[in-house]
Amino acid sequence: METSFNAAALDSYAVRITNGVAMLGGILMLPALFLYLSGLLVAGVALTGTIITIAIALTLAVWLTLNYAVQPVAYVVTGDTLVVRRRWARALRIPFKQIMGVSFASALADVPRFGLRWSFNAGVFGYHGPFHLDPYGNVFFAATNRERLVAVARYDAPSLIISPARPREFVETFREALLKSASVDQETKPEPSQ
Repeated sequence: METSFNAAALDSYAVRITNGVAMLGGILMLPALFLYLSGLLVAGVALTGTIITIAIALTLAVWLTLNYAVQPVAYVVTGDTLVVRRRWARALRIPFKQIMGVSFASALADVPRFGLRWSFNAGVFGYHGPFHLDPYGNVFFAATNRERLVAVARYDAPSLIISPARPREFVETFREALLKSASVDQETKPEPSQ
């Protein structure tokens, strides 16, 4: 049996950051557009500056596309695995054997903006990648909304921070699935010989 939970909609901070980066890329393209329309670009005037601004704008476009690709769209609880489905990127699969527990993480609401990032971003299409948070240590974010955070503690990896649209229902369902999985594992283990 599998239960799917949609990822929460982007929070207002993530929307502002995403729009700001996209707008910056668009603004960087304006000088090239004006030079082209005026005919100065064809004459070779300011060619180097135009190439530089276009390169920066294209870099921002690629970065936006990569962040869109890894944005979580659903969190799926199966019989023995937590699956984080993403837009275009391969899904993250975490077997229950690697999971210690799950809890609400509302205390982390402001942390992604201020934590030390190791990669990806803190706001463009959500919060993605590894972070080091001073009071909490290393965590891995795959979240879209800071007000709906849930922490999934793992044995051999940093905690996974996610943001289902219905966090309370997700935590209850996930805890039940973990208990069922643990009881099935106990039943299938051979008894020690004496």
